[in-house]
Amino acid sequence: MNSILSVMRNEFRHMLRDPWLLTTVTVGAVLLIVLMSYTLSADVTRVPIAVADSDRSAQSRAYLRRFASDDFFDLAYWVRDPEEALERVRLGDAHGAIIVPAGFANAILRGEQAAVQIVVDGTEPNVAEQVLGHAKALSANHSMELLERQLDRAGLSPGRETQTLEFRMQALYNPNLEAINSILPGLMALSLSMPTISAALSLAREKEEGTLESLMATPIRRHQLLVGKVIPYLLVGLLDVLLFVGIGLVAYGVPFRGHLLDLILFSSLFLLASLGISLLISSLVRTQMAALVIAGFILTLPVINESGLFHPLYAMPPDARMQALLWPATHYVVIARGIFLKGVGARVLLPHGLFLLAFGLVLNGLAVWRFKKKLS
Repeated sequence: MNSILSVMRNEFRHMLRDPWLLTTVTVGAVLLIVLMSYTLSADVTRVPIAVADSDRSAQSRAYLRRFASDDFFDLAYWVRDPEEALERVRLGDAHGAIIVPAGFANAILRGEQAAVQIVVDGTEPNVAEQVLGHAKALSANHSMELLERQLDRAGLSPGRETQTLEFRMQALYNPNLEAINSILPGLMALSLSMPTISAALSLAREKEEGTLESLMATPIRRHQLLVGKVIPYLLVGLLDVLLFVGIGLVAYGVPFRGHLLDLILFSSLFLLASLGISLLISSLVRTQMAALVIAGFILTLPVINESGLFHPLYAMPPDARMQALLWPATHYVVIARGIFLKGVGARVLLPHGLFLLAFGLVLNGLAVWRFKKKLS
């Protein structure tokens, strides 16, 4: 135990002497989660829209008021004709246009279908899809309201008690469906790659400088040396977790419904698994650059592409889903979201925790065996 503590003290001293390393594993991880949370979770609101109301009637104004009262739309440009509205879209001033043709009110008064054209800028497909979805929903609500008025005037409007369906919709755990509430807990898996990559670089540096062989020549055992080397990075990673929770609560208002001790426990298991990957990489390569490239590739790309952070697992092909379940980040994303949003505890998350524990023990064991074999 004294040998491990001695190595840990030396590693902490090295971290404190190297301001870039200390900044990377703390400030760098925090900046990564702050910037990516802000960029990736920005909900689309106040989309600038051009409006061409050729009918200029009470009915067309009532229809357009629905869009004006919706926070998603910003009816920024009221133009004279459809051509000018389309020009605003072409110039990039507006992301879409609402074109109400002449005869809109007459069609409604005659009980006929009234045509409205919604034009979107297809160069940004995600925004365009949201604009079309919101426009369809608002138009459908307006159409239903007009139909109810017509039936009421004809004496055919059914009473509320005779309606067979009553919709009561609710979004659990994230009532307003705010993207940041899902993105920030998931991004913790990506940000925690900073201390684990730094651990790989530290061991690769020791090998480059020849100091690792000198340490191996001392009475300290191989596993004690590696444990003493990685524990400081595990502790810094847990410090990052506490910073992430504070940032989520204070800066973004992300709810935290679980227990902090559960998050620390499972984060420790995730860091153990990730550090196992780092140790194994550093045992296979000879230079810091190789360790940086390989560890950066292995510890970040699967988080982005296969962890369920951006693409749900159920939407993946079976082979890709099976591959995703073999990565620690996939399980940690489920853990972080479960603790933050659902408030679930160790009993529910136990299978994911056991996977991380087994993965970490196997990878760290392989790394120790690899170091022994290489030095012998």
